[in-house]
Amino acid sequence: MPITSDSDEFEYRPHILIVDDDAAARLTIAASLHRDNYRVSFCCNGQEVKDRIAGINPDVIICDLVMDGVLGHDLVRWLKASLAWRYVPIVAVTCYNDPVVRADLLGSGADAFVAKEEVATKLSDSVKALIRIRKQYLSLLDESDAPFWMEVRRRAH
Repeated sequence: MPITSDSDEFEYRPHILIVDDDAAARLTIAASLHRDNYRVSFCCNGQEVKDRIAGINPDVIICDLVMDGVLGHDLVRWLKASLAWRYVPIVAVTCYNDPVVRADLLGSGADAFVAKEEVATKLSDSVKALIRIRKQYLSLLDESDAPFWMEVRRRAH
């Protein structure tokens, strides 16, 4: 049996949270990211995100615009207003491929925008770029700040 290092056995896999009230859309988004070997969690709406995010602790959130209950715009604003979640990148995904909608989502705090018809071709690259940015951000946090951020996230739930 070959000897493996700890880093081989416990390689970090970024965690992606997909938020969409359409089950087929959630699976399509997950399938487009499959080859990148991410851990993936699903939520059906904004309220479920608010209830579960602390336990999920995502590295990137992919969020639909139009959902039952809390709309995507409102969820993005809530996440960006939260001290615990404001530095988690958000990709807004919607069927409305319109410059006004794009500007509104980016103005609400989304970090990237992908039209649903472009998910298969553009989403993976957007997520990879946002994960690189997230890793850079986390590497800038001084280790002495780490307990502070862990406590902020614990209390956010």
